[in-house]
Parts: sequence; C-alpha cells; structure tokens
Amino acid sequence: MTKMKKFLLTLMCLIIVGAVLYKVTYAMKIDEQFVQAIRINEENKTTSNTVKEEAVVKENQEVKEKEEIIVKIEEKPAPVVNTQAKVEEVKEIKTEVKVKVIEKPQVKTEEYKKSSKKPSETVIVIDPGHASVSSREKEQQAPGSTIMKVKEPGGAQGIVTKTPEYLVNMEVAVRLRALLQEKGYTVIMTKTDNKQMLGNIARAEVGNNANADLVIRIHADSNDNSSVKGASMLVPANNKYTGNIYNVSKKYGTVVLNTLIADIGMKNRGVIARDDMTGFNWSKVPVILVEMGFQSNVLEDKLLASSAYQDKIAKSLSEGIYKALME
Repeated sequence: MTKMKKFLLTLMCLIIVGAVLYKVTYAMKIDEQFVQAIRINEENKTTSNTVKEEAVVKENQEVKEKEEIIVKIEEKPAPVVNTQAKVEEVKEIKTEVKVKVIEKPQVKTEEYKKSSKKPSETVIVIDPGHASVSSREKEQQAPGSTIMKVKEPGGAQGIVTKTPEYLVNMEVAVRLRALLQEKGYTVIMTKTDNKQMLGNIARAEVGNNANADLVIRIHADSNDNSSVKGASMLVPANNKYTGNIYNVSKKYGTVVLNTLIADIGMKNRGVIARDDMTGFNWSKVPVILVEMGFQSNVLEDKLLASSAYQDKIAKSLSEGIYKALME
C-alpha cells in the first residue's frame, strides 16, 4: 500500500468518526431540550392546577357565605302587614284616579249643539221683516267687515194689491206668535209696531240676548219676472261668522220649508245659504228666513194679502217649527 492510499484511508476514517461523534452529540442535545420542555410543561401544569384549586376553594367559600346569609334572612321573621291600611291606601289611590278623570278638561267645540227641551223651556224669536219707515243709514255686514249695508232699504210691494211687504210680514208674525204660545213656547218679537225701524244688527241682537233656540225671520219675495213663484228658505252660510250655527240652522230651515210646501202646495225653491246678510252674520243662535212667496207674482200677491192665506201660512210655520225643534 502506498503512502497516498494510507493517507486517504486515514482521512476517510477521521471523517466517518467525526460524523458519528457529531450525530451523537446533536442527538443528546435534542434529547436534553425535549426533557427540559417536558419539565417546564409539568411545572406549568402544577402551577395551573394550584391556581385552579385556589379558585375552587375561594368559590366554595363564597357559596358558603351566601348560604349563611340566605339562612339568616329566612330565619328573620316576616314583617306584619296591616291589611286594613293597605286597603285604605288602595282606596285612596282609586279615589285620586277618579278625581283626575273627572277633572280632565273636556274638548270644546264651537259648533252650536241642539239640546232637547220641552216647549216651555224653549225660546223662539220672531222677526217681522222691514218697516214702514226706511233708513239710508249703513251698518257693517259682519263683525269687523269693511262692507257697509243700508239698515232699512224697505221691502217689496204687491204687484196687484199694492200691499207693502212689512204688513204681510207682521200679520203672519202675530198669528205665528199666538200659535207657538199655544204650544207652550216662550215667544219674543223683535218689534210689534211697523213704524219701528230696526237695523239688522239690532234684530240679530234680540235673538242673541234672549239666547234663543231659534230665530225665524218672516219675509215675502219679489222678482222682475212676474212668473217666478214659490217659497224658499234662507239660512246662514258656513263661514267664519256663522259656521257654528250653520248645520243646525240648515236642519231647522229644511224641516220648516218642507212642512210649508207640503201644507200649502206651493213651489219649493229650496234652502239657500247666504253669507251676505247682516242679520245672519251677527247672529250667535240658530236663525232662518222664510220667503213666503212672490208679491211680484199676481196669484201669490193676492194670496199673501188675504187673511185666510196668512192664517194658513202661520199654522204651517208653527207646525214646522215644532217638528224641527222636537226632532
């Protein structure tokens, strides 16, 4: 064997021995780390168990203390309840609630509400339209209005009989008053003398001051066309002045007009709402105005001027008013 071969063989042996020694040393080091990791893990487990044991002990102690408190509470005698006092207290509470309900403010409506009354408790105002004396003096058409209207322009006149309207109106009004008084109503006339000139505001104030259940204004109509005929009923319009009396006035007016048409047999010209009438706009109580027929019509002029026809109209109006107020 040559020197070179020996050298190579020796080198190879050294390399092999070195590799074996390195492997053994590395394995021992890994082993040691693994053992150390196990030891640390065991120590952590021991510590964790200790903490858990301490927490359990503490929890058991708290539970025990709570049980002792509960026992003490249960052993403490219950307070004596004064049943009578409790009953009185409940009564007081109920009384207070009841009072509060009674004292609760009621919602008020501005609309005029009809109340059921006996005739003896009912006030009716009759207003015979126009007068024998006219006036060019003016008054407000409505409260706060800038429109001014003549107080008493004068009424119509019969096309054939020449009978002034104010005479027909007064004759029917006086007859109507007697019939309503027979039924037990309290009746007030705005005037009983044809010479007495009242403005329409003053007429309305008569009804307002009397707190009338109904004001009926008596009139006859006129038209340039002599063929026009029939009866109509005027009522306040549903506006800011008379909106509160509109519904009840319309209801009363409808009943009275229908009764008149059925009894007399004249043409029905309907119920008409008017917002331009001073006597309506100043009224605070239900008010209606009946147009009994046309003095510009030959036939109706003659009828309206006759006592028998005036009696017939007055009777029909009294029946219509009775029906309207009793419904």
